[in-house]
Amino acid sequence: MTANGFSSFKNDGSGMSRIDSAVSEFVATLPSPDLFAVLGATAIAIVAILLVVLLVLVIFTLSRRLQQASSEAAMRNDETPGNKIMIAHFSGSKGGSVRRQLGKALETYLPEFNFGSPFYIGYCGLKLDAIDFAYTEQDHARLKALFEASGADLIAWGGALPDSKAQRLCFTTRDMIATNRPQAFFMLTLEGDVAEWGEDELRTMAYVAGRRLRPALGRPADFRADRLMPILHAMEKLLNAETPPTGRAAVELEEDFAAGALHVGDQVNSLEWLDKAASLRARMLSQMKPDDNLLRWSRAKIDLGRAMCLQCEHKFESAKLQDGMNHVREGIEAGRADPRLKYTETGVAALRRAEGVLESRRRFSIRWNN
Repeated sequence: MTANGFSSFKNDGSGMSRIDSAVSEFVATLPSPDLFAVLGATAIAIVAILLVVLLVLVIFTLSRRLQQASSEAAMRNDETPGNKIMIAHFSGSKGGSVRRQLGKALETYLPEFNFGSPFYIGYCGLKLDAIDFAYTEQDHARLKALFEASGADLIAWGGALPDSKAQRLCFTTRDMIATNRPQAFFMLTLEGDVAEWGEDELRTMAYVAGRRLRPALGRPADFRADRLMPILHAMEKLLNAETPPTGRAAVELEEDFAAGALHVGDQVNSLEWLDKAASLRARMLSQMKPDDNLLRWSRAKIDLGRAMCLQCEHKFESAKLQDGMNHVREGIEAGRADPRLKYTETGVAALRRAEGVLESRRRFSIRWNN
């Protein structure tokens, strides 16, 4: 001990040796300089790869936008008279094949359901959800923007159903979008391998597209019989196809054909067309009940009754005429429960006409007996 109370420290170099030894041991535990170089090179490579991927994504996005703008401009500036149809993106591994099949269907068979009018087909990469009940607000905005930018009259898109070979095709028009309803599109489902789709599937796609472009086909009375008959022949071929439409497309096709055949039969005084209308309506009624769809059931009853009454103008059968009038009355009565009453007016007119036929027959019978 020294006078100030602290122990003396002898600087004999042993302390420095211990420090050097500890530093040496620490340095020995560090990775080699080569490892640092490898890690640095790896980090640089990863950053470079990320930059390349980011650059590719940017280029791909810009390319899609340029292609989209180019497709829109080409359609907008095209001077082909008639309708303009834009085929957007179809998702799934078979999406490209579905697009090609749809394009082929329109080019080959759309004229049969479009009065032979010319049309323009364009393709773009706009991605939309292929859903069966409603589209999102974002997709609605995208569709509206595409209609405005391209001048299209019809847009088609779609994709594969999950865990199925079936494909979902969606169609909408400018007028449908204008309603601002999320259900304002028509969804068509086609089964089977896309590569095996044949004439029946192609005709179905063409009919659905044509029906969207020509909604007046559901009102055959708006057309002359000679103008409507070629479309009715095309509809009939599809109805009798080996693979006819299903679901909503089948219902629409049957309704259009039955109403059209009745209109043509009445206009050209053709018993053949009246027979076709009566046969289809009778088959439809045998497969449905009023509770299934009251308005549709009412229309079918009125059409069947009208067809039977018109048939009696060719060959009078009192019992058949009475049955026809009863069908019309039942249809009118059912239709009154629905706010859309215009169709019942046709039934009332048909009933008056049938009553006139019955009255004239009674007068003829009285004169003959006298």
